[in-house]
Amino acid sequence: NKEMQPKAEFFDAVTDSRDAIPMAEVAKVLDMGIGRNKLFEFLRSRKVLQPDNVPYQRYIDSGYFRVVEQRFDRGCGDVGINIKTLVFQKGVDYIRRLIIEEQGA
Repeated sequence: NKEMQPKAEFFDAVTDSRDAIPMAEVAKVLDMGIGRNKLFEFLRSRKVLQPDNVPYQRYIDSGYFRVVEQRFDRGCGDVGINIKTLVFQKGVDYIRRLIIEEQGA
């Protein structure tokens, strides 16, 4: 149980965000010819995401994104943390509108 506790906590945190999905899923859902990496690049170029792919605070406050921390074992007892950007449905629609605006330009 002790070994599974961090994984269980992470699973609970992600599944608790029922309507927030990872960027790879956003790319699939939108189906606009842009994959995950290009979507990150596009959002960075539009100043929605910072260079580390974390949204600027105003976009989090607008209800478009959620950021979660993922812990992982680096070995030798060291623990690392990854930051994962999740997108709410409102954010998916915002991204869709940005892409349409870009394609129309």
